[in-house]
Formats: sequence, structure tokens, C-alpha cells
Amino acid sequence: MVEPPLPPMRASDGLTRSELLPLGSSRINILRSRALLPFVLTAATCVALFSTYFQTKKFDATLYMSILATFFVLITFLALYLFSGERKSVFAYIWPAALTVLQLAFVFQLYFYLTRTYLPGDTESAAKTFSAQFVANVFGPGLSEEFLKAGALFVGLLVAAWLRRSGRPGNRLTRVFALEGPIDGMLMGAAAGGAFILIETLLQYVPDTVRSGSSAAAGAASGLMLLIPRVLNGLVGHMAYSAVFGYFAGLAVSHPRATFRLLLLGWTLAALLHGFWNASPYLHLTWGLAASAALTGIVFFSCFTKARQLEASRLGLPVDGRSILALTPRVATGARVPAGTPPPHQGGLGEAVSALATALERSVGVRARTTVPPGPPVLVGPDVPPSGLTIGAGDDIRYALAPGRPIDFSSLFAFAGVPSGCSGMVEAGPDGALSIRNTGPATWAVSRPDGSAGTVAPNAAVGPLQSGMKLVLGHAMIDLQAY
Repeated sequence: MVEPPLPPMRASDGLTRSELLPLGSSRINILRSRALLPFVLTAATCVALFSTYFQTKKFDATLYMSILATFFVLITFLALYLFSGERKSVFAYIWPAALTVLQLAFVFQLYFYLTRTYLPGDTESAAKTFSAQFVANVFGPGLSEEFLKAGALFVGLLVAAWLRRSGRPGNRLTRVFALEGPIDGMLMGAAAGGAFILIETLLQYVPDTVRSGSSAAAGAASGLMLLIPRVLNGLVGHMAYSAVFGYFAGLAVSHPRATFRLLLLGWTLAALLHGFWNASPYLHLTWGLAASAALTGIVFFSCFTKARQLEASRLGLPVDGRSILALTPRVATGARVPAGTPPPHQGGLGEAVSALATALERSVGVRARTTVPPGPPVLVGPDVPPSGLTIGAGDDIRYALAPGRPIDFSSLFAFAGVPSGCSGMVEAGPDGALSIRNTGPATWAVSRPDGSAGTVAPNAAVGPLQSGMKLVLGHAMIDLQAY
């Protein structure tokens, strides 16, 4: 990666007024900055903590701990919200949290009773072994709590279905309640999970720990020591479980015929992750918790990054390739195969995981893939290009080419300056050579390794593709390289 140059040196020492007084600049607006809310929240929390500390007497630290826990949950949610790029206002996620609190107050005991009476969810009577506790925690806390936290998702799906049937775009209020896709569903779930953490921690676990202390000071210290990890655990705990459920609920917006299967899959997966965490100390107090946290983190961030990519594709927004798109692997020198042939399948653990994923896909009705599965190499003579070709804008982000695969240049390379509407289709000739057909409305320019140049009109094809060839789309230079 080439580092950007340092700022250019000015010819004079004169400074502009806005450089010296940034607040007076007409080119910035701090009220529109997405970083403003975390800054204000952090500053206000510090003031509140200092004020509470100086006024607290006899170790009555309940208010202090409540402020600290609320800050941890809010700042965690804000980090997810800001990184997601969601267009909804952050305040639109207050209602999923409020609905969770209401359910905890009025209907949770019903969920609790059903899962422990009619399902094997009684954790108290279960044997103190990992397998028994895992089953009990999946059917007990797992199913009941994850169903409760998904209340906003069910409401959002109903509102989205109503808007779709009525053919209306909706107003500000209905769009706040409507579930708009996987990233919106994950944020709804995270908001509900954050509210659940606060209620469970501040009204149950911490008070019980404080009361069990040998003295008021010891109880307060123990309560604070429990509060911090319980709240910080949100990203691999309650917020993650309900966010994973939200991902599958968000998929149901665009796949309504698979709604029931997607909701069942999301609910089951969230309950399994939840049950594993609760039972993991019976494996090992430290390594069991670590394994559960790692597994939940992998599942959560896989869903989160995929949700971001789906949202960018849906809206035609620039894709942040450094954080949400996989890089094309570098393949070592091997057998010569036609350009565009994917690397050979490797088997082993990856094959087993792929088989499990395929079984899950079939269970929810997956009939297509967004990526081309690898196939066996086809050996040919020494005159064909080695291995295959990749396309990209520099060395940071590259994509393998395969026949029959569409390319949305506007989405993949918007950061490089590709205008909207640029798309193509990779095609293969009888001899295995690849070409790209221009399926968009704009004309491309092309330069070849031998120095010749030309244009590619709409519906025309450029080929055969060669390493070193360059396509000019708008102001962007897209090059082809062998791998």
C-alpha cells in the first residue's frame, strides 16, 4: 500500500481565519457529526460519576454503578451503530429497548414458566454437568430470553409486511418501526439486548451481590466487580445473541416465503449460543468462558459484516472494502489452468464446515450463492495464462474472475471513483479465454499490455482478458493481474 503524501507546503506563512478559529468555519458543522453523541455521552457520564462520587456516603454506590453500567451499554451500542452506517436515527432504537423492559416487567414470568414446565429448561434441577446444563440453559434461559428480546423484531416484520402490501413508502413514524433489513435487525436486537443487560444486572445480580457482602463496603466492591464484566460482555453476550436473531429476521424482509424458517433458525442459533455461555463454566471456569465468547464473537461479527455488505448492495452505497470484503488469496505457483479457474478445493476442516453450512442453507431454502464455489483445475498446455486473473483498483482489494459471474463495478470500486451504473458480466469463450461484457449504459476505455487502446460500448465485450490490461471507468483505473 502506498502511503499518502504529507500536506503540501504553503508558499506563505499566512493562516486563514477558519484554520485558527475552526468553530467559525463555514465548511464544518459539528452538530451533524456522528462522533458528537459519543463525545457528549462520555463527557456527561464523567460529570455524573464525579458528582455521585463526592455525594455518596457510607458506600451507597447504587447510583454510581447504575450510571457506569448505562454508559458501558450505550457506548457499546453507539460503536455498533456508527460502524454499521445505518441511515435511521440512533434514537429510533429506543423503542426496542423500551419494549424489552416492558416485557420483563409484565410477561417474562410467563415465558419463564412455559420453558421450565413444558420444556427441559429447569436449570436448578438439572445435573451439574456440562451436557445437562447446556440442554437446560438452551431450553430455559436461551429460548425464553431470546424470544422476549425479539419482540421488536416481530413488530418490525409486521410493519414492513403491511407497508409492502399497501404499496406505501411509509412516513417517519412507520419507518422507525419497520424492519428494513439485516443491519437494522441486528441493531434492533443489540438495543434490546442492552436493555436486558441493564435490567438483569442492576435489579438482580448486583443487588444480590451487594447484600451478600460481609459489610456495606465489601458488598459495594463485590457488586462493582461483577457489574463491569457483565456489562462489557454485551458484544459476546446478550447483545450479540439478540443481534444474531435480528440478522435472520432482517433477511426475512427480502425473503418473505422463508420467514418462518429464518426466524426459527435465528431463534435456535441465539438460544444455542446463550446456552453454551451459561453452561461453559462446567467445562472450565476460564477456558470454557473463553471458548463461548470466541464462538459468539465469530458468529456475531460474521453476521454483522455480511449485513453491512448486503445493506451497501441494496442501497448502491460505496463498499468499505478494508473492513467488510474478503481479499482474493495469493495462490502459489502450481499447475497451469485456464484464466479464471478458481483455485483447487482443499478439503479438511474447511470442507467439513462447508458441508455443515450447506446443510443449514438447504434447511432454510437457499437455492443460490453470491459467490462461485471452487471447482477442480483443468490442465492445459503451457501457452495459457498461469492460474487465473483478478480485478481490482490497486493491490489492496482484488477479486477473482470466473465465467458467468456479474461484476458491479459501481459497488465494488466506488471508493476509487467508479460512477454509478457501471456493471459487467464475465464470459468464457470456447477456448477458455475470458472476456467482460459491458452491461451498463456508459462506455469504457481500455488499454492493453502491448500499448494499444480502445473503447468498450454498452453491450460490447472486451477480451481476451490479459494480465496488465486496464479498464478506465469514469475517473477510476481498474487493472487485471494474474494470480
